[in-house]
Amino acid sequence: MRRLALRRAPRCSHATLCSSRGSGSVLRRQASALLSATAVSPPCLSTTSTTTSSQSLATPRRCYMPLPQNQEDFSAYAEIDLPTETRIDAIRRTGIASQEWVACEKVHGTNFAIYLINESEVRFAKRSGIMDPSENFFGYHLLIDDFTAQVRALCALLKRKYGVTGRMGRVVLHGELFGAKYKHPLVPKSTKWCTLPNKKRIPISGVEIQSEPFPQYSPELHYFAFDVKYSVSGAEEDVVLLPFDDFTEVCSQVPNLLYAKPLVRGTLDECLAFDVENFITPLPALLGLGNYPLEGNLAEGVVIRHVRRGDPAVESSGVSTIIKLRCSSFMELKHPGKQQELKATFLDTVRAGALQRVRKGKKVTVLADSMLPKLEAAANALLLNNVSEGRLSNVLSKIGREPLLTGEVKQEDVVLMLAQDALKDFLKETDPVVLNTSLSFRKTLIRSVYFAAEELLQGEWKRVMDRLKASQTEIDAAIAAQEKAEAQ
Repeated sequence: MRRLALRRAPRCSHATLCSSRGSGSVLRRQASALLSATAVSPPCLSTTSTTTSSQSLATPRRCYMPLPQNQEDFSAYAEIDLPTETRIDAIRRTGIASQEWVACEKVHGTNFAIYLINESEVRFAKRSGIMDPSENFFGYHLLIDDFTAQVRALCALLKRKYGVTGRMGRVVLHGELFGAKYKHPLVPKSTKWCTLPNKKRIPISGVEIQSEPFPQYSPELHYFAFDVKYSVSGAEEDVVLLPFDDFTEVCSQVPNLLYAKPLVRGTLDECLAFDVENFITPLPALLGLGNYPLEGNLAEGVVIRHVRRGDPAVESSGVSTIIKLRCSSFMELKHPGKQQELKATFLDTVRAGALQRVRKGKKVTVLADSMLPKLEAAANALLLNNVSEGRLSNVLSKIGREPLLTGEVKQEDVVLMLAQDALKDFLKETDPVVLNTSLSFRKTLIRSVYFAAEELLQGEWKRVMDRLKASQTEIDAAIAAQEKAEAQ
């Protein structure tokens, strides 16, 4: 689909918007055509004659409303708990730990929400409340055109999905404003500027959402959505939080919206077992920087949530249904001295227990197809199909019995041989277009096949060695019998 376009109408006399239209995201996502009923209104008092089509949206006015005296439309985003041993034990006692959970990347940025009030007013909020339109909040004004179109498209999708026939009182898209930093010698800084309603100009290259050296995502400003709320009446007491599957369903239909996708889906233990300590963020590649990877660009961590978080039946358990897990290296940057504390309170306790229950001690680091474009996802699946028990048997036959039994060739050596053999045949069979994918993806393919080989050997190694030992015992017995017969 072509990029969402907003045709700019004459400016309102008492407000000036961005001097450069927001790029939103360089990620080109396949999305359904905008609903013909979707009208677009920037942050204005009301919408008068607005027209839409599947390719463009017309905006009749561009004037900001003043900040309301109260914050009754503000819907705060809940603080996310840390996965302490006590908290996880409490979740287990309720029984919901064995239900479905998802782990999604935790993007390092600043909490930011987009509001559509009564299908006419668009407002923007930071964690503490709805902002005055003139507030300089990390250059978000640059993305207003995209935000406005996206939240109105989202509203139309919600009305269709849930059968709302009247006016929708409130829609809130929660997410993270991030980016504006990518220190790679071949990647230039952003050249975009934003003009606030008070006419102050802000260079995006000067925006500093984060001071930490990692993770870094892009020199441009971006938005990552992770939750949707709506209230038909508009009242806070009627707010509904979308379950995760509903959230991904509607977000997938909003043009050019980057949103949370699952890295792991399974029990709470399976999500806790994710190897957050070695998780390299895939977002730069998704944002077009796959050929310019940064070394050691670890993700901040993951957010683990129940797939039906917000459902009264789940929330009635009275325990946390969403937790955040940061890698210890990032924790040390944010809170010096906390790395050892995290190790003691989570890595050596909660996560160690989850690993034993789920993978018998094996770390889980996955390449999620959901976080890959279609071509790369298909290539990854094809490569992993080459890691099989049949191929393992072929590799073992090339090694022979004795090197394995004597320990000359160890389990980790076989893992490497299996991964190399699978990759070799994959490269023979694959379409040349895969070989022209980004450098970061090709590196990720190598990690992916290694982890798959490691996982296969984790389950097969004992059986392989037992079989070899039994075979060797039979051979030794036969030789002994032969020698005994010859001696007689």
